[in-house]
Amino acid sequence: MIILNEVFETINKNVPDFPPEIGGIIGSAHGEIIDSVVMDHSDSSGKRKCSYSPNVDFLNSSIATWQKSGIAFKGIFHTHFAGVKTLSCADKHYIDTIMSSMPKSIQYLYFPIFVLPDRRMVCYRAERSDNMTKVTSEIVNVRN
Repeated sequence: MIILNEVFETINKNVPDFPPEIGGIIGSAHGEIIDSVVMDHSDSSGKRKCSYSPNVDFLNSSIATWQKSGIAFKGIFHTHFAGVKTLSCADKHYIDTIMSSMPKSIQYLYFPIFVLPDRRMVCYRAERSDNMTKVTSEIVNVRN
């Protein structure tokens, strides 16, 4: 995944140093380069402190606005704390649910995790294959 430094820094500056987890969506107006982000500052503190509960209505509205502007939805990111850089079982289930609800034209999406306290991004790519979702790790390349 290629992500512009500006987008990476927007995420870096807007994620908290401690739970609750937050996230948002990433997109691209220029093919494969992630050049757009919408932060989801939903308060998930009413739920488990270490889980991200996206504001689906807000994010879907943001995706619709992006589409009108020529920005393609490319995935969802969220934070993990305590240096955890792997997907949880809940993350995997959520990825599968999202991929199965996407139009057939969307063959893959990115699911980066912003790992704290390291402030490092690790990425997973979910791809459709024979009505199944295959998730693989993806190198994150931050560019100017």
